Amino acid sequence: MNIKKDFGQRIKELRNKKGITQYQLAEMTGIDPKHMSHIETGRSFPKADLIEKFAIALDIDYTELFKTQHLDNRKILLEKLGSYLENASDTDLQVIYKLISGYFN
Repeated sequence: MNIKKDFGQRIKELRNKKGITQYQLAEMTGIDPKHMSHIETGRSFPKADLIEKFAIALDIDYTELFKTQHLDNRKILLEKLGSYLENASDTDLQVIYKLISGYFN
C-alpha cells in the first residue's frame, strides 16, 4: 500500500471524471502544474489545506479523495476498461493488446 500513489490516482480519476485537465486543477487550487503532476504520480503528498482545495475544486466531500475501494470492484473495473477500449483508436488498441499480452505471458 502506498498512500501517496493511491491518493494521486484518486485525484487523477476524479479530475478526469470532471473533465478538467491537470493544468486546470492546478490553476483552480493555486499550485504549480509541476506540483500537481508530482501529486498525481505519487511523488508528493499535499498538505491538509491543499486537500481541502482539491475537494472544493472537484465539488466533492474531502473524504471522497481517500476512497480507493472502487478499485477493488471487478465489475466496475471491467466496465471502465470496456469503455476505454471502445473509445481507443486502432493504434491505441494495438499498443494496449501488446501491453496486456506481455503482462500475461
